[in-house]
Amino acid sequence: MLTTMLKGPKAAQGTDPLESRRLQAGRMSSIIAVAAIVAVAGVAFPLALAQEDAMTSEEDSMMVMSSDDNDAMMTTSYGQLRFNSDSLESRVQAVVIDALRSYWSEGTSAFDTITPDAAIHDDVLYPFVLNRTTLDVVANGAYPDFAGVIPDALVHTDRPLERLLADLDRDGATWTEYMATNPDTETVQLKRSWLYLHDGYIFGSGHYLPESRVKYVVEDAVQLHESSGLEAFDTITFGDIRYSGELYPIVFDADTLETVAHGAIPDRLGHVPYAILNTGDRSIESILEDLARDGGTWVEYVFTNPDTNTKQLKRTWLYQHGDYIFGSGYYLPDSRVQSNVEEVVHLYTSNGEAAFEIITPETADKLATEYAFVLDGATLNTVAHGAFPLRVDVVYDSLMEADKTLEQIRAELSENEGIWVAYMSENPDTRTEQLTRAYLSQHDGYIFGSGYYFPDSRVQSLVDEALYTYRADSETAFGIINSGDLNRPGIYPFVRNQTHILAHGTVPGPWPLPDIQLARSYDETWASAVNGGGTVWSQYSFISSYTGTDQIKRAWLKLHDGYLFSSTYNVADADTQSVVDYAMFIYESNKADDAWKDIITPAEPIVSDEIYPFVMNATTWEAEAHGAFPDRIGHIPYSILDTSIRPFAEVEADLANDGKTWVTYVFKNPDTGTDQYKRTYLEVRDGFIFAAGYYILDSQAQAVAYNGVLEYDYNGRDATIATFGVAPEVPHSTYLFIVDPDSNRVEAQNVNSTLIDGTTDWSAISEIPEISMDDLLDELERERGIWVEYEFTNPETTGMEIKRTWLTMYDGLIFGSGYYASDAQPPS
Repeated sequence: MLTTMLKGPKAAQGTDPLESRRLQAGRMSSIIAVAAIVAVAGVAFPLALAQEDAMTSEEDSMMVMSSDDNDAMMTTSYGQLRFNSDSLESRVQAVVIDALRSYWSEGTSAFDTITPDAAIHDDVLYPFVLNRTTLDVVANGAYPDFAGVIPDALVHTDRPLERLLADLDRDGATWTEYMATNPDTETVQLKRSWLYLHDGYIFGSGHYLPESRVKYVVEDAVQLHESSGLEAFDTITFGDIRYSGELYPIVFDADTLETVAHGAIPDRLGHVPYAILNTGDRSIESILEDLARDGGTWVEYVFTNPDTNTKQLKRTWLYQHGDYIFGSGYYLPDSRVQSNVEEVVHLYTSNGEAAFEIITPETADKLATEYAFVLDGATLNTVAHGAFPLRVDVVYDSLMEADKTLEQIRAELSENEGIWVAYMSENPDTRTEQLTRAYLSQHDGYIFGSGYYFPDSRVQSLVDEALYTYRADSETAFGIINSGDLNRPGIYPFVRNQTHILAHGTVPGPWPLPDIQLARSYDETWASAVNGGGTVWSQYSFISSYTGTDQIKRAWLKLHDGYLFSSTYNVADADTQSVVDYAMFIYESNKADDAWKDIITPAEPIVSDEIYPFVMNATTWEAEAHGAFPDRIGHIPYSILDTSIRPFAEVEADLANDGKTWVTYVFKNPDTGTDQYKRTYLEVRDGFIFAAGYYILDSQAQAVAYNGVLEYDYNGRDATIATFGVAPEVPHSTYLFIVDPDSNRVEAQNVNSTLIDGTTDWSAISEIPEISMDDLLDELERERGIWVEYEFTNPETTGMEIKRTWLTMYDGLIFGSGYYASDAQPPS
């Protein structure tokens, strides 16, 4: 963090970042200062007990407050003060004391005074009051709806609830940490609160650590400028510390808004903050007004996270000091994942190993978008999993294939509070492998983790960018979206109401909603957004214009001002780009001695249906690393050069101009041993071409099977069986069938049974000699799906052929689709 660079030696390992900001003065003076303020409020304070508590624990020591701090704390405009890290927790205590004063003078009527008529979304410290006996909320300064509710937060604090209450009963006051919803972001974050017991009520207030840490960085930069002048900007920009996975400061000229210091991207010097000016959550005029009036303000916008090289929603604290605006921010996807980890750590702290059962659901939540997991630190066995209970007691293989070696991960965990890693893992909502960014923290011999998926994060940030473009200027936003200026590789934004597409990044609106096959109707999607807090994921099958086959699209939609702001990605394409990104993460983390080449390349050839990476020299096109065939090293990929469906010169031109492109060509599928069409993504970095691709027919079979799952999820069992139990007039080889394995009954078969000799795929699969049906069902319960091959009648040709079929299980049913050997024959 910036503090390390500006204020000398790093705090001792394990020290809370907040505690490292406290003054090093004697604890007795801090206790006396707090006691004095409480005395002003007319409330008796258990001084002796507080003194004993402070003398015992550095963590719970009170903070020194100057007379100026005292004056500041007696006002309610806490958010308008210059942030002072050394007085923050004193101000939290002052909010509690202010609530106590109201209660002292008004009795229980003060609870109505404390609680607003509507939820408050502002950067202020607010009080809350709980009934000590029942623990239900009797007053809340931000959320009126919380009245009468027992907060789950205090059940999962940094210590068991019984101990927390015992501490309050014994000492009268205590600090505690727990997860709570930040009213300013509507996200759950780690909160540090001071609780004070009086007259049968617990009075409390706290601050959200992710936001406090950001403000610390800004405060440090301000103090460095006060002590070093303009040299501070060079220290921030060109210092020895590079900010990877950490908060970093930025500084703008208050008049020109040009960047004069940047702690992560030196190339930004001299640039105006385009993202803040054009995609901020409000206009720059409003931001500057807030700075002029209050000195500091929060702003949200979309910016590139330097640690992932992807755009994400960022929340930044800006503070004007003299002629400069100092800032720092955090990326909300990263923060949400860190909060997930902090939550399960606190759950473990409160409940011990019983927390593992709380984390793990009884049945798989295969549509989970955010979940945590816990591993045994020594064996990497999964001891808790928030989405897949069947993975408990199974080794977490993904961590062994991360962008860092296991030895690196263990070393970094032992030295840091938490670390970031990247690896491929299953997105339960798409049932495919995607690049995952995971945050890991080691505690008491366990590794606690959580992550998010890059394809999901990319479309979410694009929706945010389009939405904030609209919020900044609603009159011009649709034109900007229609122009394609917000488009990114493979994804684009669009906006619709209940009947029309109003703006679109590739085909400018307005035009009526298209007539495409949706498992969930447009009206149902709209209703889901309304009822789901304004956001919803949607998935559907479509015919890809790039492959001419069935594919799955995944859409993120956000409701604002009567419009749904949306973006989609083609799952097969996004998964392929994930593998390329994964290979580049490995490259960046293992450049020394070209170690990345050996990590990507296996010792022996592998036969796998997973998408694998390969890397070529950008000048010679010779393979430098290969994720499936080590014997390809040093060879030129003539398949790309000679069998591409478009001229190779165009491929080279795209790489030269854009640094990335897609190409389709014929290559051997290692899982079938046959030549098939493959769609491959190429991206240039540092003189290398990183690449990965998928076999188009494999992708089509998986899409057809998963479309059946989507139909079932949205419309239920009966409607789905009725839909796919009707044979089409024109038979197709990639039909869907649905099986109930408990009864061994084929519930639906999207093909005329007479065309396949009156038999079923399931009966043919059951007769495969090499397959044990018990083992097959066990694997389907654990994994996202499996491939099987068997001989079966092709309904299009009525001849017997080898058929390759993808099986996946959902809610106890098996959904299957496949293709025949003749389908895979590319034209000569």
